[in-house]
Amino acid sequence: MEKIPKVLFLSPLYREKIWGGRKFETKLGRKIPEGPIGESWEVSVYGDDISPIQNPEYQNLPLTELIRKSPQAVIGKPFEKSGLPLLVKVIDAKEKLSVQVHPDDEYALKYDPKANGKKECWYVLSAEPGAELVVGFDTQTTREEYETLVKQNLGETVLRKWKVKPGDVFLLNPGTIHAIGGGVLLLEVQQSSDSTYRVYDYGRLGDDGNPRELHLEKALAVLNFQKSDGSEKQSKQLITYHPFPRYLFTSNDKFRLESWEFNQAQNFTFSPLCDPVTFGIFYTVSGSIYFPEFQKLVGPNETFMVTASGFLETISAYAETGTKLAFMSSGSDTVKYQSLPY
Repeated sequence: MEKIPKVLFLSPLYREKIWGGRKFETKLGRKIPEGPIGESWEVSVYGDDISPIQNPEYQNLPLTELIRKSPQAVIGKPFEKSGLPLLVKVIDAKEKLSVQVHPDDEYALKYDPKANGKKECWYVLSAEPGAELVVGFDTQTTREEYETLVKQNLGETVLRKWKVKPGDVFLLNPGTIHAIGGGVLLLEVQQSSDSTYRVYDYGRLGDDGNPRELHLEKALAVLNFQKSDGSEKQSKQLITYHPFPRYLFTSNDKFRLESWEFNQAQNFTFSPLCDPVTFGIFYTVSGSIYFPEFQKLVGPNETFMVTASGFLETISAYAETGTKLAFMSSGSDTVKYQSLPY
């Protein structure tokens, strides 16, 4: 059987957006295309947007090809037939994004069968003073009331706005109205889907000089019009401090998001975290990780993927003081995570 890498290093896929900026270059130190770059698809097998592998033995091979060769070794037995279930992005919003909502799996299957539903989570990496996210409604409303407000160009007036800072995390269930405000850079983990319904766009014009398309009927059909109770913002729960502190933000049916925090420089190993064993996607929020076996240094603001076979084998690594990793993996509907003592 062909040897599958324990760790995969992938090339980002950059997307130009009218609301994008240049922070991938100025803040994250990356070389990016010209223009307003709004998104970096860090790990993707969605549609034609397939992450190219950087590992020398598989240079530029599409991630889907390696998964096809050995799905159990790359992403784990639960996903042998369905494929990688997650899409991970970094988003640079120089200007605010449109107000949006995503459907659940049931609605998407019926009305957008080419895509799944879309549950997602935001992890704020940086925020300019006063920067905001829109998550949920600030007041109870109805479909009819909100449709009227949108048509009167008043769609923002009943939305809940949150002042944000680095480290803030928000879980967006399908049906939750939301928008990223200008001046926010964030990490996003989501279902592998692009089912997005634009509710409201402030009358903004697209590249063609015309107002950008809204998807109002579909949006109104899936929106949750209840007033936000604040539960969208996720608290950080310590789940273990051996051999380093691990904090849980969310473990839901679609994905899991943790923060691994190294308060001191140390050696550590990657080991199985769930049963059955699946993949793990990591983003270096700060600091760096060194893999002696590959002589590979992963610096700040980089993404890497530990394969299912990688977790089953021994992977030695070294974290410098102050390293913080965002860990993203499969949801609790497919695997059972270990119960960890403090």
